[in-house]
Amino acid sequence: MSRACELLFTGNLIDAKTALEWGLVSKVVPGDQLMGEAMALAQSIAKQPPHSLRVAKQLLRHGTQATYDTVMEMSAAAQGLMHHTKDHEEGVAAILEKREPVFKGE
Repeated sequence: MSRACELLFTGNLIDAKTALEWGLVSKVVPGDQLMGEAMALAQSIAKQPPHSLRVAKQLLRHGTQATYDTVMEMSAAAQGLMHHTKDHEEGVAAILEKREPVFKGE
């Protein structure tokens, strides 16, 4: 956060290597591979169960402001709810059947 603030407040530019070292980006690829890498990441995210992904995003956002105990309670409640979805059943079935799951957001 402090480095992001530094860049935002100063307008300074950094190269990709520095952004990676600072943890501002998760990966650096050559420009001609950027779109392919971005699409692969997007497809990987899109394969996840939509409800669980939404809840995980909410927990991440709350985790920056809530106490540890609160986040643990929220996580436990969310996990309990996600266990009652059809996507959870699909995930378990896919593991047992050794195949890729197909999540539908149900």
